[in-house]
Amino acid sequence: MHFGINPALLCIFLQIVNINGHLSNLAWNGGPLHLQCERESDFWMRSGQYIKENVIAVKAIMHQDDVFVMTPRLKPGVLATFWLIVKDKSQVELQPYPELRDHSVGDCSAIQNAVDMYLDHLGKLWVLDSGIVDTVASPQCTCPPKVVLINLLLRKLVKRIDISSLLEATSLIQNIVVEYEFGKTFIYVSDASRGAILVHEVTSGASWSVVTCAPATGLQILLVKRPAHTVLILVRLHYQGIIELDTTALRRRDSLTPLTVFGEQSKPVVLLGADGFHVYLRHTECSDVLVWNTKDPYNSSRLDNIHSAGPRLTTTSVAAEPLKRILLILDTNYLDTLQGNSPTYHRITFVSKNN
Repeated sequence: MHFGINPALLCIFLQIVNINGHLSNLAWNGGPLHLQCERESDFWMRSGQYIKENVIAVKAIMHQDDVFVMTPRLKPGVLATFWLIVKDKSQVELQPYPELRDHSVGDCSAIQNAVDMYLDHLGKLWVLDSGIVDTVASPQCTCPPKVVLINLLLRKLVKRIDISSLLEATSLIQNIVVEYEFGKTFIYVSDASRGAILVHEVTSGASWSVVTCAPATGLQILLVKRPAHTVLILVRLHYQGIIELDTTALRRRDSLTPLTVFGEQSKPVVLLGADGFHVYLRHTECSDVLVWNTKDPYNSSRLDNIHSAGPRLTTTSVAAEPLKRILLILDTNYLDTLQGNSPTYHRITFVSKNN
Protein backbone atom coordinates (compact mmCIF):
# COMPACT_ATOMS: atom_id res chain seq x y z
CA MET A 1 0.00 0.00 0.00
CA HIS A 2 1.27 3.46 -0.91
CA PHE A 3 1.17 5.91 2.00
CA GLY A 4 2.98 8.91 0.51
CA ILE A 5 1.59 11.78 -1.51
CA ASN A 6 2.18 11.10 -5.18
CA PRO A 7 1.94 14.38 -7.14
CA ALA A 8 1.52 12.46 -10.38
CA LEU A 9 -1.68 10.90 -9.06
CA LEU A 10 -3.08 13.59 -6.79
CA CYS A 11 -1.99 17.13 -6.06
CA ILE A 12 -3.52 17.50 -2.61
CA PHE A 13 -2.14 18.73 0.71
CA LEU A 14 -3.92 18.17 3.98
CA GLN A 15 -3.23 19.60 7.40
CA ILE A 16 -5.16 20.00 10.62
CA VAL A 17 -6.60 23.49 11.02
CA ASN A 18 -8.66 25.63 13.36
CA ILE A 19 -11.89 27.03 11.93
CA ASN A 20 -14.16 29.68 13.40
CA GLY A 21 -13.55 28.80 17.02
CA HIS A 22 -13.84 25.04 16.58
CA LEU A 23 -10.97 23.00 17.91
CA SER A 24 -8.86 21.07 15.45
CA ASN A 25 -10.67 18.00 16.70
CA LEU A 26 -14.20 17.78 18.08
CA ALA A 27 -14.53 14.81 20.42
CA TRP A 28 -17.30 13.47 22.63
CA ASN A 29 -18.65 10.29 24.21
CA GLY A 30 -22.15 9.14 23.38
CA GLY A 31 -24.58 11.93 22.69
CA PRO A 32 -24.44 14.80 25.23
CA LEU A 33 -27.84 16.51 24.92
CA HIS A 34 -28.32 20.25 24.39
CA LEU A 35 -31.83 21.63 24.96
CA GLN A 36 -33.14 25.04 26.00
CA CYS A 37 -34.14 23.76 29.42
CA GLU A 38 -31.84 21.48 31.43
CA ARG A 39 -34.83 19.98 33.26
CA GLU A 40 -36.21 18.93 29.89
CA SER A 41 -33.05 16.90 29.31
CA ASP A 42 -33.55 15.19 32.69
CA PHE A 43 -37.13 14.31 31.71
CA TRP A 44 -36.06 12.59 28.47
CA MET A 45 -33.37 10.63 30.32
CA ARG A 46 -35.71 9.49 33.12
CA SER A 47 -38.38 8.44 30.60
CA GLY A 48 -35.91 6.25 28.71
CA GLN A 49 -36.50 8.11 25.45
CA TYR A 50 -32.93 9.40 25.60
CA ILE A 51 -30.13 6.92 26.32
CA LYS A 52 -26.79 8.61 25.80
CA GLU A 53 -24.95 5.32 25.27
CA ASN A 54 -27.10 4.45 22.25
CA VAL A 55 -26.55 7.69 20.29
CA ILE A 56 -23.99 6.76 17.62
CA ALA A 57 -22.93 9.32 15.00
CA VAL A 58 -22.04 7.73 11.66
CA LYS A 59 -21.89 10.75 9.36
CA ALA A 60 -20.81 14.39 9.76
CA ILE A 61 -21.19 17.38 7.43
CA MET A 62 -20.46 21.08 7.57
CA HIS A 63 -22.47 23.97 6.15
CA GLN A 64 -21.07 27.48 6.55
CA ASP A 65 -19.93 27.54 10.20
CA ASP A 66 -22.25 24.78 11.44
CA VAL A 67 -21.35 21.12 11.91
CA PHE A 68 -24.08 18.47 11.83
CA VAL A 69 -24.09 14.75 12.61
CA MET A 70 -26.45 11.91 11.77
CA THR A 71 -27.25 9.24 14.40
CA PRO A 72 -29.46 6.40 13.10
CA ARG A 73 -31.90 4.78 15.49
CA LEU A 74 -29.94 1.54 15.89
CA LYS A 75 -31.05 1.03 19.50
CA PRO A 76 -33.79 2.50 21.73
CA GLY A 77 -33.30 5.90 23.34
CA VAL A 78 -32.11 7.88 20.31
CA LEU A 79 -34.12 11.06 20.77
CA ALA A 80 -33.28 12.46 17.30
CA THR A 81 -31.40 11.22 14.26
CA PHE A 82 -29.99 14.54 12.99
CA TRP A 83 -28.22 17.06 15.22
CA LEU A 84 -26.43 20.38 15.27
CA ILE A 85 -23.16 20.29 17.19
CA VAL A 86 -23.04 22.96 19.89
CA LYS A 87 -19.85 23.99 21.65
CA ASP A 88 -21.06 24.67 25.17
CA LYS A 89 -19.01 24.96 28.38
CA SER A 90 -15.90 23.76 26.56
CA GLN A 91 -17.56 20.51 25.53
CA VAL A 92 -19.52 19.16 22.59
CA GLU A 93 -23.29 18.83 22.93
CA LEU A 94 -25.92 17.72 20.41
CA GLN A 95 -29.02 19.78 19.65
CA PRO A 96 -31.91 18.13 17.72
CA TYR A 97 -32.25 19.77 14.31
CA PRO A 98 -34.23 21.60 13.08
CA GLU A 99 -36.43 20.89 16.14
CA LEU A 100 -37.04 17.97 18.47
CA ARG A 101 -40.60 17.55 17.17
CA ASP A 102 -39.16 16.84 13.71
CA HIS A 103 -37.93 13.49 15.09
CA SER A 104 -41.02 12.19 16.91
CA VAL A 105 -41.32 8.41 16.63
CA GLY A 106 -44.70 7.42 15.18
CA ASP A 107 -45.35 10.83 13.63
CA CYS A 108 -45.02 10.13 9.91
CA SER A 109 -44.46 13.80 9.12
CA ALA A 110 -41.30 13.58 11.24
CA ILE A 111 -38.00 11.80 10.59
CA GLN A 112 -38.14 8.26 11.98
CA ASN A 113 -34.66 6.97 11.19
CA ALA A 114 -32.12 8.87 9.11
CA VAL A 115 -29.91 6.27 7.43
CA ASP A 116 -28.13 8.64 5.04
CA MET A 117 -28.05 12.29 3.97
CA TYR A 118 -26.82 14.35 1.04
CA LEU A 119 -25.95 18.05 1.21
CA ASP A 120 -26.28 19.82 -2.15
CA HIS A 121 -24.66 23.06 -3.36
CA LEU A 122 -27.79 25.07 -2.52
CA GLY A 123 -27.63 24.37 1.21
CA LYS A 124 -30.42 21.79 1.00
CA LEU A 125 -30.04 18.60 2.98
CA TRP A 126 -31.75 15.49 1.59
CA VAL A 127 -32.33 12.93 4.37
CA LEU A 128 -33.13 9.30 3.62
CA ASP A 129 -35.61 8.05 6.24
CA SER A 130 -36.03 4.27 6.32
CA GLY A 131 -39.11 4.44 8.57
CA ILE A 132 -37.72 1.54 10.64
CA VAL A 133 -36.42 2.25 14.16
CA ASP A 134 -34.27 0.24 16.60
CA THR A 135 -32.79 -1.63 13.65
CA VAL A 136 -30.13 -3.47 15.68
CA ALA A 137 -32.06 -4.13 18.90
CA SER A 138 -35.63 -4.86 17.75
CA PRO A 139 -36.65 -3.45 14.33
CA GLN A 140 -40.03 -1.72 14.19
CA CYS A 141 -41.61 -0.16 11.11
CA THR A 142 -43.21 3.04 12.35
CA CYS A 143 -43.84 4.88 9.05
CA PRO A 144 -43.39 4.44 5.29
CA PRO A 145 -39.92 5.26 3.95
CA LYS A 146 -39.41 8.79 2.65
CA VAL A 147 -36.95 11.48 1.71
CA VAL A 148 -37.03 14.59 3.90
CA LEU A 149 -35.70 17.93 2.67
CA ILE A 150 -34.21 20.31 5.25
CA ASN A 151 -33.30 23.82 4.15
CA LEU A 152 -30.25 24.69 6.24
CA LEU A 153 -30.46 28.37 5.30
CA LEU A 154 -34.05 28.61 6.53
CA ARG A 155 -33.35 26.12 9.35
CA LYS A 156 -36.57 24.20 8.74
CA LEU A 157 -37.95 20.99 7.28
CA VAL A 158 -39.54 22.03 3.98
CA LYS A 159 -40.50 18.89 2.04
CA ARG A 160 -41.34 15.19 2.41
CA ILE A 161 -41.25 12.74 -0.49
CA ASP A 162 -42.90 9.32 -0.12
CA ILE A 163 -40.79 6.63 -1.82
CA SER A 164 -42.70 3.59 -0.54
CA SER A 165 -44.09 2.80 -4.02
CA LEU A 166 -40.55 2.07 -5.21
CA LEU A 167 -39.77 -0.45 -2.48
CA GLU A 168 -40.48 -4.13 -2.02
CA ALA A 169 -41.03 -5.98 1.25
CA THR A 170 -37.37 -7.06 1.32
CA SER A 171 -35.89 -3.72 0.23
CA LEU A 172 -32.80 -2.49 2.07
CA ILE A 173 -32.24 1.19 1.33
CA GLN A 174 -28.86 2.54 2.30
CA ASN A 175 -27.57 5.66 0.48
CA ILE A 176 -28.94 8.78 -1.18
CA VAL A 177 -27.44 11.27 -3.65
CA VAL A 178 -29.07 14.09 -5.62
CA GLU A 179 -28.30 15.35 -9.11
CA TYR A 180 -29.45 18.57 -10.78
CA GLU A 181 -29.64 18.20 -14.55
CA PHE A 182 -31.44 20.19 -17.28
CA GLY A 183 -33.50 22.10 -14.73
CA LYS A 184 -34.67 18.91 -13.03
CA THR A 185 -33.79 17.34 -9.68
CA PHE A 186 -33.14 13.60 -9.55
CA ILE A 187 -32.92 11.62 -6.30
CA TYR A 188 -30.99 8.33 -6.42
CA VAL A 189 -31.40 5.81 -3.58
CA SER A 190 -29.61 2.46 -3.35
CA ASP A 191 -31.62 -0.72 -2.66
CA ALA A 192 -29.12 -3.44 -1.75
CA SER A 193 -31.62 -6.31 -1.68
CA ARG A 194 -32.27 -5.91 -5.42
CA GLY A 195 -28.99 -4.37 -6.52
CA ALA A 196 -31.10 -1.48 -7.77
CA ILE A 197 -31.03 2.30 -7.87
CA LEU A 198 -34.37 3.94 -7.08
CA VAL A 199 -34.90 7.13 -9.06
CA HIS A 200 -37.32 9.95 -8.25
CA GLU A 201 -37.68 13.13 -10.32
CA VAL A 202 -38.82 15.78 -7.88
CA THR A 203 -40.68 18.21 -10.16
CA SER A 204 -42.88 15.68 -11.97
CA GLY A 205 -43.07 13.20 -9.09
CA ALA A 206 -42.20 10.35 -11.47
CA SER A 207 -40.38 7.37 -9.93
CA TRP A 208 -38.76 4.21 -11.25
CA SER A 209 -36.05 1.70 -10.37
CA VAL A 210 -33.03 0.52 -12.38
CA VAL A 211 -31.28 -2.77 -11.62
CA THR A 212 -27.51 -2.19 -11.73
CA CYS A 213 -25.85 -5.21 -10.09
CA ALA A 214 -26.48 -8.41 -8.16
CA PRO A 215 -28.12 -8.17 -4.71
CA ALA A 216 -25.91 -7.72 -1.65
CA THR A 217 -26.14 -7.03 2.06
CA GLY A 218 -25.15 -3.43 1.35
CA LEU A 219 -24.99 -1.17 -1.69
CA GLN A 220 -23.16 2.14 -1.36
CA ILE A 221 -23.34 4.95 -3.92
CA LEU A 222 -21.53 8.26 -4.51
CA LEU A 223 -21.99 10.96 -7.14
CA VAL A 224 -18.75 11.91 -8.96
CA LYS A 225 -18.02 14.47 -11.67
CA ARG A 226 -16.39 13.45 -14.93
CA PRO A 227 -15.13 16.07 -17.43
CA ALA A 228 -18.24 15.79 -19.64
CA HIS A 229 -20.81 14.06 -17.43
CA THR A 230 -21.70 12.77 -13.98
CA VAL A 231 -21.32 9.16 -12.86
CA LEU A 232 -22.55 7.06 -9.99
CA ILE A 233 -19.92 5.04 -8.11
CA LEU A 234 -21.31 1.83 -6.59
CA VAL A 235 -19.81 -0.67 -4.17
CA ARG A 236 -21.39 -3.95 -3.07
CA LEU A 237 -20.50 -4.54 0.58
CA HIS A 238 -17.82 -7.23 1.03
CA TYR A 239 -17.42 -7.69 -2.73
CA GLN A 240 -14.41 -6.81 -4.83
CA GLY A 241 -14.69 -4.18 -7.54
CA ILE A 242 -15.97 -0.62 -7.87
CA ILE A 243 -18.79 -0.09 -10.36
CA GLU A 244 -19.29 3.11 -12.34
CA LEU A 245 -22.32 4.03 -14.41
CA ASP A 246 -23.33 7.15 -16.29
CA THR A 247 -26.34 8.79 -14.62
CA THR A 248 -27.77 9.45 -18.07
CA ALA A 249 -28.77 5.78 -18.11
CA LEU A 250 -30.64 6.20 -14.82
CA ARG A 251 -32.54 9.22 -16.09
CA ARG A 252 -33.53 7.28 -19.25
CA ARG A 253 -34.87 4.42 -17.09
CA ASP A 254 -32.60 1.95 -18.90
CA SER A 255 -32.90 -1.55 -17.44
CA LEU A 256 -29.62 -2.58 -19.09
CA THR A 257 -27.17 0.11 -18.05
CA PRO A 258 -23.59 0.21 -19.42
CA LEU A 259 -21.21 -0.33 -16.51
CA THR A 260 -17.48 0.07 -15.96
CA VAL A 261 -15.87 -2.06 -13.24
CA PHE A 262 -12.56 -1.15 -11.56
CA GLY A 263 -10.42 -3.20 -9.19
CA GLU A 264 -12.07 -6.58 -9.73
CA GLN A 265 -9.02 -8.33 -8.27
CA SER A 266 -8.37 -5.80 -5.47
CA LYS A 267 -9.52 -5.66 -1.86
CA PRO A 268 -13.17 -4.86 -1.06
CA VAL A 269 -13.69 -1.23 -0.03
CA VAL A 270 -16.11 0.92 1.96
CA LEU A 271 -17.11 4.27 0.48
CA LEU A 272 -16.75 7.23 2.87
CA GLY A 273 -17.54 10.29 0.75
CA ALA A 274 -16.88 12.21 -2.44
CA ASP A 275 -15.74 15.69 -3.38
CA GLY A 276 -15.75 16.67 -7.05
CA PHE A 277 -13.37 14.21 -8.77
CA HIS A 278 -12.19 12.67 -5.49
CA VAL A 279 -13.58 9.54 -3.84
CA TYR A 280 -12.70 8.78 -0.21
CA LEU A 281 -12.72 5.14 0.85
CA ARG A 282 -11.07 2.52 3.01
CA HIS A 283 -10.35 -1.18 2.65
CA THR A 284 -12.79 -3.25 4.70
CA GLU A 285 -10.05 -4.70 6.92
CA CYS A 286 -8.28 -1.37 7.52
CA SER A 287 -9.26 2.00 9.01
CA ASP A 288 -6.88 4.14 6.94
CA VAL A 289 -8.66 6.69 4.74
CA LEU A 290 -7.58 6.53 1.11
CA VAL A 291 -8.36 8.91 -1.73
CA TRP A 292 -8.88 8.09 -5.40
CA ASN A 293 -8.64 10.89 -7.94
CA THR A 294 -11.10 9.58 -10.53
CA LYS A 295 -9.27 11.46 -13.28
CA ASP A 296 -6.69 8.68 -12.94
CA PRO A 297 -7.22 4.91 -13.43
CA TYR A 298 -8.20 3.04 -10.28
CA ASN A 299 -5.30 1.17 -8.69
CA SER A 300 -5.85 0.00 -5.12
CA SER A 301 -2.11 -0.23 -4.44
CA ARG A 302 -1.49 3.40 -5.42
CA LEU A 303 -4.22 5.19 -3.49
CA ASP A 304 -2.94 7.96 -1.20
CA ASN A 305 -3.41 7.62 2.55
CA ILE A 306 -4.70 10.91 4.00
CA HIS A 307 -5.80 9.86 7.51
CA SER A 308 -5.41 7.09 10.07
CA ALA A 309 -8.19 6.70 12.61
CA GLY A 310 -6.10 5.17 15.37
CA PRO A 311 -6.48 2.09 17.63
CA ARG A 312 -10.04 0.70 17.94
CA LEU A 313 -11.44 3.55 15.85
CA THR A 314 -13.10 3.31 12.43
CA THR A 315 -13.66 6.13 9.98
CA THR A 316 -17.33 6.20 8.98
CA SER A 317 -17.55 9.34 6.82
CA VAL A 318 -15.56 12.00 4.99
CA ALA A 319 -17.32 15.18 3.86
CA ALA A 320 -16.13 18.35 2.17
CA GLU A 321 -17.01 21.99 2.75
CA PRO A 322 -16.08 23.36 -0.72
CA LEU A 323 -16.13 27.08 0.10
CA LYS A 324 -13.76 26.64 3.05
CA ARG A 325 -11.76 23.87 1.34
CA ILE A 326 -12.09 21.71 4.43
CA LEU A 327 -12.63 18.00 4.94
CA LEU A 328 -14.47 16.60 7.98
CA ILE A 329 -13.40 13.10 8.93
CA LEU A 330 -15.53 11.24 11.49
CA ASP A 331 -13.91 8.43 13.49
CA THR A 332 -15.75 6.29 16.07
CA ASN A 333 -15.48 3.07 18.05
CA TYR A 334 -19.12 2.27 17.28
CA LEU A 335 -18.41 -1.46 17.02
CA ASP A 336 -17.57 -1.52 20.74
CA THR A 337 -20.89 0.18 21.51
CA LEU A 338 -22.93 -2.21 19.36
CA GLN A 339 -21.32 -5.16 21.10
CA GLY A 340 -21.73 -3.69 24.60
CA ASN A 341 -23.25 -0.76 26.46
CA SER A 342 -20.41 1.74 26.61
CA PRO A 343 -20.89 5.22 25.08
CA THR A 344 -19.36 5.63 21.66
CA TYR A 345 -16.28 7.79 21.40
CA HIS A 346 -16.54 10.19 18.45
CA ARG A 347 -13.88 12.38 16.92
CA ILE A 348 -14.27 14.82 14.03
CA THR A 349 -10.97 15.90 12.51
CA PHE A 350 -10.87 19.02 10.36
CA VAL A 351 -8.26 19.13 7.63
CA SER A 352 -7.64 21.80 5.04
CA LYS A 353 -7.45 20.80 1.42
CA ASN A 354 -5.42 22.51 -1.26
CA ASN A 355 -5.48 21.13 -4.82
